[in-house]
Amino acid sequence: MATTSLGLHYYIKDGHRDTVLSKLKAVVDLCAKEPQFINAIISESPERPNQFVLQEPWRGTRADFDAVQGGKPDRKAYLADVKQYLEKVEVEWNTPIAEWSSRLADLNGA
Repeated sequence: MATTSLGLHYYIKDGHRDTVLSKLKAVVDLCAKEPQFINAIISESPERPNQFVLQEPWRGTRADFDAVQGGKPDRKAYLADVKQYLEKVEVEWNTPIAEWSSRLADLNGA
């Protein structure tokens, strides 16, 4: 089966880091219940404390994602709500071409 990877780069307005992180974790918790969901990683850099990067590989193609996930009410509500706390969001779609195993200790539910 095809796999697509959604990458989101969040540029957060000053003073709203914790709010965005809380809302982002909540929507990823919902995504994690979807059968097409593989995993998600939220990253940040100490050099850019007002930026997050979210990587989400999903089973299926981008068209599959758009058809199944794109119109979900919870996702639309999240996007409408979080927009006020962001300078901008960059979206990137990729097709994985190689994979290695990883073990990220103590990050689940962090």
